[in-house]
Amino acid sequence: WVVAEISELRENQKGHCYMELVEKEHNFIQARMRANIWAYTYSSLKHQFEEVSGSTLKAGIKVRFNVSINFHEVYGISLIVNNIDSAYTAGERSRLRAETIKRLREEGLIDLNKQLELPLVPQRIAIISAETAAGYGDFINQLAQNARGYGFSTTLFNALMQGNEAVDSIRKAFKTIQQNRKNFDAVILIRGGGAQTDLDSFDSYDLGKTISAFPIPVLTGIGHERDQTVADLTAHTSLKTPTAVAGFLISGMERFDDLLEKQMYRIAQTFDTKINEQEHELIQYTYALESLTKGVLAQETQFLKEKSMTLKYLSNRLTERQQSQLDTLEKQIRLIDPQTIFKRGYSVTLKNGKSINQQQLMIGDQLETRTYDQKIKSRITAINTD
Repeated sequence: WVVAEISELRENQKGHCYMELVEKEHNFIQARMRANIWAYTYSSLKHQFEEVSGSTLKAGIKVRFNVSINFHEVYGISLIVNNIDSAYTAGERSRLRAETIKRLREEGLIDLNKQLELPLVPQRIAIISAETAAGYGDFINQLAQNARGYGFSTTLFNALMQGNEAVDSIRKAFKTIQQNRKNFDAVILIRGGGAQTDLDSFDSYDLGKTISAFPIPVLTGIGHERDQTVADLTAHTSLKTPTAVAGFLISGMERFDDLLEKQMYRIAQTFDTKINEQEHELIQYTYALESLTKGVLAQETQFLKEKSMTLKYLSNRLTERQQSQLDTLEKQIRLIDPQTIFKRGYSVTLKNGKSINQQQLMIGDQLETRTYDQKIKSRITAINTD
């Protein structure tokens, strides 16, 4: 029995399996040898190996072989595989997976993506999957046919989902998404069902590290029933199948929609309550204002009445006082009235209609002397100045 890693493997048309086995130390090849499994042995060992180990015979895995040595004159020494310890490979795969998980935990990477906040309603979805995969089609159909007609924007980043190049292909898709991360709310890594052996890529340390350190929440739906893969463990949220991921997104939208409806109902109820309270307060304010207005109006009316009486009294007093002053002035005017003076025996002499006291008089001037009831014409014959 020997333990070696398969570095190359190919099957020919006759069903024979040709491999190159290597022994490594710290990833450096220490030994190399050809090995063959003849067709009649390979068909049974291949099936048995897949059943027990959960993996296919392929390059990159470590296997425990029961071999015999063969020498050929032309091709030299090679190994003929007689049997395979399938349980060894199953245990080796489990050991490698456990070491990968331990390494990610020790480096503080295992829970990084889980710490990101998933939007309440992620609608801009980046999808990493094979375009022709049934799981991708199921996912898209599930989203498109949701009962409430919610809309999702999906962008596919095509990648290989199995095989030796799958890890690099998936990581390349993640890199492209990261360059446009502002356009997406979440990344969905999905594949359809398949053999357990097809899941080895999802136990890769490099892929787990990429997912864990990714700046956008990553959801997985890899379509398997076994224990979680490393990709599942490092993702923000892991679900069993692509349709389960679609259901998760739809249910999140439904919860948010229901929450909005409840909040709108509460707002409407609160609004109605506030309106009723305000209407009640407004009625009370109206009554209070009406009562206050009546009181103020009564006070102002009384004030106006009092002011009116005061004004009337003051007006009468002022009128009386002014009338008394007018009577006094009238008496004074009557006393200086020329007719009154004339009645008392006085007279006034005028020259040309003006008092002679305001003019120069000359002999010969004609004068007019007015008394109470007469106008006397005369002429100056002499003027005495003493």
